[in-house]
Amino acid sequence: MAAITSKQASMADDVFKQDKVTENIDKIEIPVSMDISPKEKTPLTEYNVLFKLVKKRRGRFYLDNCCDNVPNKKNGNSPERIWLLNGVRSIWDSELEYILKDKARYERARRGRDIIFQEGVCRVRSSDTLMLEFLRNNTHNVGKNRTGSGKFDFYEYDPQQEQKDRHQKQLIKIEMIGKAKDMPVEKVKKLVSFFGISFVDELGMPKSDDGLRTELMLFADSNPSEFQKHIDSNEVEVAYLVKRAIIEAKIDLQGGNGNAIWSGGKGFIAKIPSTRKPYEYLTELALTNSEDGRNFRQQLEQIIT
Repeated sequence: MAAITSKQASMADDVFKQDKVTENIDKIEIPVSMDISPKEKTPLTEYNVLFKLVKKRRGRFYLDNCCDNVPNKKNGNSPERIWLLNGVRSIWDSELEYILKDKARYERARRGRDIIFQEGVCRVRSSDTLMLEFLRNNTHNVGKNRTGSGKFDFYEYDPQQEQKDRHQKQLIKIEMIGKAKDMPVEKVKKLVSFFGISFVDELGMPKSDDGLRTELMLFADSNPSEFQKHIDSNEVEVAYLVKRAIIEAKIDLQGGNGNAIWSGGKGFIAKIPSTRKPYEYLTELALTNSEDGRNFRQQLEQIIT
């Protein structure tokens, strides 16, 4: 075998050093995103604005680059179609007529403006003002109204606001549980009845006062907004009186023929529609400001209390 010259040894050494540098570079972790907290944003900072699907989907999801019936504030909130096209300066149909009428220009403009949600998240550069305007005006952007949303619906994700809202919801939940824990037992029973919580356990045995309070606390924990809405509601008081009057046979429903009368021939109350439940209909009647409603509630309070 021929001897290795000093020049060849030097070249081999250089290759070895270059391989080590390349290896070290490969080990460096490069951030895959530039998602920045709102507090860190400055006029000179470029960052990702995040949009999330309400109902998360796996893989890629493409949102159409046109949307109908979007209120245009520039034209007195009149509904208009919006577009996300290449090489234009507006999203509004009324400002894109010169392109939309030219089929060839339209095809070129539309090509390449994909709106992609990857694993339920769409990242948009803060410098892409046209896409941001399109997504913020899109009718599928539901904001904070995320209940019962469709598969295309999304919202703009602000981590600071999300944490603030979550913190506030938790505080309300704790407060409502505390109120259920400390309220008088009579009020506990009224709310238990109103929310449709059973007064008996799975074996049909009556629940104790502490058992009913526990059930109400669990309801406040899982439905804090609903509990807060009705905790001091006049509807709860009236509904409790109506239910007691029916259970104690002080209101006669006459075998379900639609008439509700006072027991003992004390007078006619109302004709209940066949599509309505007597308890719900009579509660609504007592809450109305009509003469019949006021008279019914007055009699109800006199008979039950």
